[in-house]
Amino acid sequence: MLQKIKSGDFDIYTNEVIHEDVFNELYNKEEIIKKFETKVIASTHHPFATFLSKDRHQTDIVEGDYILLRAIKSNNKFEFVTKILKWGKFSIPKIVIKTLDMVNHEKVLFEIIKENKKEEIAKQNFVDMAKIEEEIKIICRENNFITLFKEYTTPITLPRFIDISPELIELFFLIHGDGHYKTKLYFVNKNPGLHIFVRQQFEKSFRIPKSIWRARLLFNNSADQELAKIKWKQLLNLNEEQFYPSISKSTLKTSDSGNLRIVIDKLIVATVFRYMFNKLMSLNTKQSLHALNGLLYAEGGARKNKQGLHKITLSFSQQEKNMFKNILNKTGISDLAIIYENRMFVISSWKNLCGFFKLFFINNLVPFDKHSERCRNALDGFLNHSFTRTMYKYLKILKEKPDFTIKELIMITNHRPVSMLNTLRKKQYSEFIEIKGKGVNKNLLKISITNEGENFIKLIEQIKEVYNERCKYRKTKEKEENK
Repeated sequence: MLQKIKSGDFDIYTNEVIHEDVFNELYNKEEIIKKFETKVIASTHHPFATFLSKDRHQTDIVEGDYILLRAIKSNNKFEFVTKILKWGKFSIPKIVIKTLDMVNHEKVLFEIIKENKKEEIAKQNFVDMAKIEEEIKIICRENNFITLFKEYTTPITLPRFIDISPELIELFFLIHGDGHYKTKLYFVNKNPGLHIFVRQQFEKSFRIPKSIWRARLLFNNSADQELAKIKWKQLLNLNEEQFYPSISKSTLKTSDSGNLRIVIDKLIVATVFRYMFNKLMSLNTKQSLHALNGLLYAEGGARKNKQGLHKITLSFSQQEKNMFKNILNKTGISDLAIIYENRMFVISSWKNLCGFFKLFFINNLVPFDKHSERCRNALDGFLNHSFTRTMYKYLKILKEKPDFTIKELIMITNHRPVSMLNTLRKKQYSEFIEIKGKGVNKNLLKISITNEGENFIKLIEQIKEVYNERCKYRKTKEKEENK
């Protein structure tokens, strides 16, 4: 895939993975340290040219150096990375020969781009991509951009310093759960919102253009596959050229829209992902909650029954078990979860579910935030759980004054005394409601809300606000789609 920008009368091409805005910015800012003319040998299987010694001696470039060149012909330029070999020879990618229509033994003008010095800079909460290993060659560019290059792979230009943002953490753990990054990097899911999130975050954090992604439909039903493709193209703003020609058979049951696999088929991107992911293994508590959220988008579940939210689940493979367990330990959620059949963590019982939401909202996070369906299930299931509704109803009354007598509560709620007392004395209520007195003679029962009870009201009101906003947004989106 070629990137192309226009500058004055010139069309400038590159085979790098580079965002168009970054390409344009660097082209207009970077200096040329040397121009030279040399013959191109275009007839061989590996086209090449020679950086002649008379020109080379005017620079500090030596054999073994990787440099950034621009080949120029007519009103076209092509920017590429190459290595200076013995006697000053350097390879020219065939795509350069073809794009510029070079012929054998033709003299071509080349420009050498000035490389910035690689300075040691300490930045907190950033990953320095200039320290990547795995035999990656690095060319430092203007504005703290770097071009990473490995022989027989496509170069990639990205920011040198990558911010370890909450969204980046969620992105990486989401792809770990529902993707692959050993060779090519890909992500598979049926949720369009997650695909949008993945592509947006790669563009935001790494400045990788959305156009670089390719897509393949995965099906395991008899639905209209062409209609499904049209739907995905509209939802993700993909063009026909980005889709692989064939549609794959899925091993899992899919919806009528199928699952979508989006791919960056450039090997160096997977290398960048692995390097970054290793750097994300040391997380603090809040960062670990973001990591958990990413895993919940991929491997989580929010299951409801007649009573309300039944359980939160997180599936894992045996290779992932220790990593997932470590994240749950850092968040404090491991105390609320059990391991079921050695394949998933399960949070059940109303008290543990309440603790789960409390840990997220106290850190101003929404569980399942980017997975619209699971998020609605979780929030709705907990808000409408019978325990939640009863608890919230009583606590809102008790918040009005320090102590209530049974008689006062009966008048407000119109409930029978025995039934009401049996409810308030249940174990799950003890943390939020305090009952004082023996209820005999003049030692009346007095019922009041605890500090935890007041915090519970705040929690429910936070959840309600988020849930209502989601419902409002969903209705607005549905109206727009139906127009």
